[in-house]
Amino acid sequence: MAEVLISGRKLSYEAQPAAFDKSEPTLVFIAGTGGDREDWRGQLDGLTDRVVRIALELPGHGKSDPPGETSVPVLANWVADFVDALGLEKVILVGCSLGSAIVLWLALARMSWLKGIVLVGSGARLKVHPAFLEGLKEDKDKAVDMLVDFCLSPATGESLREKMRSKYLQAPAALLHGDLSACNEFDVMGRISEITIPTCVIVGEDDRLTPVKYSQFLQSAIVGARMGVVPEAGHLVMMEKVDQFNGILERFLTDTPILELP
Repeated sequence: MAEVLISGRKLSYEAQPAAFDKSEPTLVFIAGTGGDREDWRGQLDGLTDRVVRIALELPGHGKSDPPGETSVPVLANWVADFVDALGLEKVILVGCSLGSAIVLWLALARMSWLKGIVLVGSGARLKVHPAFLEGLKEDKDKAVDMLVDFCLSPATGESLREKMRSKYLQAPAALLHGDLSACNEFDVMGRISEITIPTCVIVGEDDRLTPVKYSQFLQSAIVGARMGVVPEAGHLVMMEKVDQFNGILERFLTDTPILELP
């Protein structure tokens, strides 16, 4: 675990390997609502050593200083400042759900260091059902149970289900509400075709929060985008089906010129 100070606040992250060349291609993982670096454990430990892997914890998440934020553009600024603070030169951003909205925002901003993107459980618009937002204010336990149910495939085992329920229950209701509010306000439907960098879209076949059709739209709107659909997986496909997810990501890295970028 490492940390960097940005605008007087500590952002935590984990890098694999811990010592790395900042000029080398680097995967930066950004979790979704209530998430932290552990959401990417299967990728931090399971992906090829050909590329540096960094899992960033957004403000208020994991060990990063609170408070959280309620806006995708503001969160995107934190991520951009993080990349600048570490001096990373060739970044492939990987984001799930809220994280994917941040990735899309930075791709549309055409950051010079951004060389490719991976969108997980994503959409060009991420409207949130009012039941989640209202439930977090009225009955957090019930809202969390509903969130876990919607995040995971019926085929996913109880171990991960209980792990996510515990994580969401430990997170402040205000943080979860802020994350979901940021998603709810996000909408770049009219701009997706502006993205021209290498793109991979990954979605669980059983994703109820961002159904497969959302990913199909992204693939059709972004020239050259490739897409992988993982059976018996839901919104948190990178945790539910680690090997299948990593296989799709590895093939994307191999079949595109990202790792050989000048």
